[in-house]
Formats: sequence, C-alpha cells, structure tokens
Amino acid sequence: MPIIGLAGMVLRSVTSPPVKAGLLGRRTCATCATGNSCGRSATVGLGLCRRNTSILPVYEKKVQVTSVISSEAEGHVGPGENGLPGFPEWLPSQIAFERHLIRAIAEGFEEFGFTPLDTAAVQPFEVLLAGGAQYSDGGMAKPIFDVLEPDETSTGRRFGLRYDLTVPLARYLSEHGSDLVYPLRCYQINKVWRAERPTASHWREFYQCDIDIIGRGELSPLYDAEIAAALVAAFDRMGVGEFTIRISNRLVLAALLAGHGLHNDRTRSVVHIIDEGGRQPREETVAQLVAADMPAAVAEDVGRLLACRTVEEARELLTLRRADHRGLDELDEVMAALSDLGVPDRRICLDFSITRGHDYYTGTVYETFAAGHEDWGAIGSGGRYDDLLGHVMGSVHPGVGVSIGLTRLCALLADQATAWNLPGGPATILVMTDVSGDSQAVLRAARALREAGQPTQVIFDAASPKEGLRIAESLNVPLVVQADAGGHLTLRHMRNGSSQAVDLAGLVALVRDGRAL
Repeated sequence: MPIIGLAGMVLRSVTSPPVKAGLLGRRTCATCATGNSCGRSATVGLGLCRRNTSILPVYEKKVQVTSVISSEAEGHVGPGENGLPGFPEWLPSQIAFERHLIRAIAEGFEEFGFTPLDTAAVQPFEVLLAGGAQYSDGGMAKPIFDVLEPDETSTGRRFGLRYDLTVPLARYLSEHGSDLVYPLRCYQINKVWRAERPTASHWREFYQCDIDIIGRGELSPLYDAEIAAALVAAFDRMGVGEFTIRISNRLVLAALLAGHGLHNDRTRSVVHIIDEGGRQPREETVAQLVAADMPAAVAEDVGRLLACRTVEEARELLTLRRADHRGLDELDEVMAALSDLGVPDRRICLDFSITRGHDYYTGTVYETFAAGHEDWGAIGSGGRYDDLLGHVMGSVHPGVGVSIGLTRLCALLADQATAWNLPGGPATILVMTDVSGDSQAVLRAARALREAGQPTQVIFDAASPKEGLRIAESLNVPLVVQADAGGHLTLRHMRNGSSQAVDLAGLVALVRDGRAL
C-alpha cells in the first residue's frame, strides 16, 4: 500500500469506487513478493506492503513509493522530475513563473468580482466517495490518497486528500451556506492529489484553479457568459498568447437525439464518443457512432450538427427534426452577453463537438485551446452543472464553473523559449560588492532601494564584474548594482548590457521613475 508521511499522518492510495460499488479489489502484496506473507492484502493501487503502515520517517515513506513506481513512470515525469514521480519539485525560477501565473489568474478572476475561497486538503472520506458518484458515468472514479490518523490521536473517522476542488466546495457550502450570499462567486487556487500512475500530463500532485458561480434553486444563463469572460481575462493576464474558448450546450445534442427517440443511456454513449473523438474529422465520428449500433440516420444527423458553425444552422436542423430549441436559445443568450461584456470575437468559437464527457454537465460547456498548441488539449474547461453539488449537499444548488490545470499548463509552457524568463525570486535588483568592494555601501544601497519599494537581493561575497554578471544571469535579475572599495556604485542593465556610474540618490531616482528598467 503506497505510503507518504504528512504532518504525523500516513497516506495510502485508494481507488475510489462509485458510491454503490462493492469492496475495493485486492491483490497479493507486492512488497513481500512471497504470496501474502505479511498476512494482509494490498489495496489495488501501487501495492506497497501493509505491514509498513506504521508511522515511519517521512523520507523512508517516500523511498517506498519511489521503489514501486519509478520503473513504471520512467520518462513520464516532466519538468520538476525527482525521486517521486508525479510529485513535481520546481527550481526557483520555475516557481517564480508558477507564482506569476497564480497572481495573473487571481487578478483576472477578482476583476470580475470573484472572491477567494479555501477548503481543507484533508476531507471526510464519505464526502469524497459521495462526490465520486459524479464520475461514475464514464468510469472516472478518482484514486484517493487515504489519510490514516495515528492511533494515539485517532478520531475514529476516515479521511482522504481532496482529488478536486468541487467536492470539498459542496461540503463547505453545506456547512457554511447560511453565512454566504447567493449567487456565490468564488475562486479557488489550491493543490489536489490523485493516486494514479503519473504520466507527462497527469501528475499525482498539482494545482487546480477553479471559478464557480453557485445559486439557489435557479441560476440565469447569463452567468455562463460571466464565467467565460472571467476565463478570458485570466488567460490574457497570464500571457499565454492567442487562445480560443470553444463553447456549446449539452441540451442541443440531447434535443437532437430526443427527436430521434433516443434518451438517457443512448445519449450518454453518443456524448462519450464525441468527447473522446476530440478534433477528429466528423466523418470518423459518424463511423464510430454507426459501429456502436447507432442508426445510420441518427449518426448522420449528429455529423450535420458537428458541422454547424452558427446557432441558426443548428436551429434549422433541430426544426427539421422537431426538436426542442432550449439549448440553442441559451447559447444565443450567452453569445450575445459575451459580446456585450466586450469579449473579442476571436476569443469565442461555437463548436458543437464540445460535449465534456461527464454526465453532471447539463447545459453550457466550454473548452479552451491555445492557438498552435491544440495538441496540448484543453487548458481550461468546464460548464453548467445543475445538480452536481447535490451528490454531497442533498439540495439543489445549480452552478457554472471552469477549471485551469495550472501545474500542467506550467509544464506545457516550459517548452516555450520565453516561458521561464522571469526573475528567479521576488527581487528585481541584485546589490553586491566587487573583489575589493565595500559591504557597508551594499547595505546602504539595499536599504535605500527597499525603502523606495524595490525588491532587492544582496550578496556580500566579493565577486569580479564578470562573476557578478554570471550570478545575475543565473538568477535572471534585470538590474545589478556593484559597489567598489570606495563605495562607488555601478548600475548594470542585464537586458541590454549597458552600465553607468551612479550615486545612491541617483540610483533610487532611476529606479523610482522606472528609467532603470
């Protein structure tokens, strides 16, 4: 059973079954390698020995996990690779870039009036299992890291690490709902954990960034437009380049199929085939539907819908099949609202192939793609859910939201030449001495710059001008101030290679006025 130490607790990976499923599958202990000599079975997952569930030092637990999964995940860890595949550890410059993205996302969300919300990393296991019912439609059970309390402080309850931010949000609302104002507009930027085999794009520990608008009883489709507009603002601030939010409505496809007399399970199978097909030619999707025993006439109509590029084209098809137009009416309303909100046309694209595979989506759905990098897959996705929170709350709280996989996005951007071109830390000025320099001059310069509001880093070890530039380049700091033996200061501009002699007052003035940068 995989174990990781965490603040005095023990973690093991447990694959979360649908709520109505039976016991977890079990297999022979993989650590003992002698049948079942440890006297216990190992929970299906990584298969570490149950005799090791006592609380051991954190590092020993990490070694145990690595010993089982390193060979399986070799070559599939990505940036931040370490001895714990699936648990990335970034270099300082990479963390700076990640923090830059987090700030940009938060600022974009707050521009639209979203407020931050946080939930506990450790959640009651019954809550995680109840929330897991939302994934049972497509076999999407989330592997949970089971948190075991030490015997001496045990409460007798079972806990696990959150695998997403939505299920803990539902529990939060059920406990604090009377103190909140609806519709609730909130965002969460937090880590989640999934005990699944790591790959280049799926990790065990990663950041999710969610925004949600949650109502009571009813929620206007206009909020669907608000969510998309906030997502545009966040991606614009992140500087990911050109991107497009592809938008559709699940009700449109459901109405078309209902016009052919198909409901429920048949609709679900069509949604999954379209979702898994991604950006493939519609002819291939039609062929797959026919191969799945869908009547040819129905499959052809689905292909016609996927080819529609405007609401009016789709409306003609649904009218021909005497199908309900509610989904198209909502799309019209959302698209018009996006225009009124000032979202550029190039940022939004109507695309009926966007279905999102989970059953809990009930209306508007979105997927965001970076231009020229569609092979990355969606970098932000979500939609309308009218009963998702009911799995945990037992009451009707319709909502709409989207999620950005921040850690994965950082890894993808790492392949771009300028992705990590940010300071290696919060400082933008490095103050240091030369080989015969004056440390007191360094202290005075650092104080003056910090009092002027400029983040400043100091190095007291003497260095030649060449060595100083090498250090500055490794830290990716744009400005370097070097003091000589007489306390004289030289300001070096790392971006253009120029330098100038300055006194302390002149240095502060240059930085304060922005002329130095």
